[in-house]
Amino acid sequence: MSVPIFGMTDYDFRITLKKIKRAIIPLGSLEQHGAHLPISTDSLIAEYFARLLAEKIGAFVLPVISYGVSFEHKPMFNVSLHNSTLSTMLCDTCISLAENKIREIIILNGHHGNTGAVQYIPQEIQSKIPTIDVNIHILHYWQMMKPDFDHAGEVETSLVLAIAPELVHMDRARPNSKSLSKSRAAYSSLTNAPGSFPKITGNGVWGDPMRATASKGDKLIREIIANMTKTIAELS
Repeated sequence: MSVPIFGMTDYDFRITLKKIKRAIIPLGSLEQHGAHLPISTDSLIAEYFARLLAEKIGAFVLPVISYGVSFEHKPMFNVSLHNSTLSTMLCDTCISLAENKIREIIILNGHHGNTGAVQYIPQEIQSKIPTIDVNIHILHYWQMMKPDFDHAGEVETSLVLAIAPELVHMDRARPNSKSLSKSRAAYSSLTNAPGSFPKITGNGVWGDPMRATASKGDKLIREIIANMTKTIAELS
């Protein structure tokens, strides 16, 4: 059962809490995704997966956190938080949920740049509320699929075509305008530097969105949700 928490009353929350003690925090970003995808792409995907996962496992779903760590996209559009700011925000949110008797928290991350900020959240929480028994899990959705992760390429574009096709401008879709010959490990390291993404990709796209289709997106969604559900069952 998926329980969106945004419109609930305290009374409704307390009643539902008797059956559900698990919550999902979707985490995204606001940043450029080429000329064809919305700046909310990562947030849109994270929020969608949070809702589907909650339907499978039974969970409260918090409003998506749309501000992430996206300095690598400068000078292209981004609204960014520092790692420490995002980490503090998530820690405080988890502590509040724990104090409200939520005993399992899933941070569902939709943006690669947030990885460093979320890595030590469980450790931080345990040091701040050692007397409260709460389990915190971090899920990066791209780790739940076989295809290689991209940015506004075939994978992300296919997902948005399946989730919100009205927001996709396929007539503007173009692959990266610079050669991406570096290894993926080197590429991931390089994109940690502020302003690196446009320099590496040219147009801010990593991959080829022209190969994207809604049917590919639907297939990816099924794969990702199945693997997320299995992972949570193992962790819990």
